[in-house]
Amino acid sequence: MSPERMEIMPPGSSEAAFETRDFYLACFLRCAGYPLLGLRDEGRRKVFVFRDQRARRDDVIAFYGDTATVKPQAFAAAIKDMKGLLHNG
Repeated sequence: MSPERMEIMPPGSSEAAFETRDFYLACFLRCAGYPLLGLRDEGRRKVFVFRDQRARRDDVIAFYGDTATVKPQAFAAAIKDMKGLLHNG
């Protein structure tokens, strides 16, 4: 699956944000230290909104290129937390 992304400016903020619909990329970004700014609805789907970082392009390429590293237990915990956000948010 290719990443769905678009740079945006959250309302009331001067910081750039990064959006993705890719659940596992969102979990990876969470483990990699990207602050989750929120979720937004897009039809029946949710879009994860993160504070953008300079290294984001490289991090996304590392994720899809299978060269990224995160702690397995942290990734599993992020999956559980993000599923909770999807189902309770």
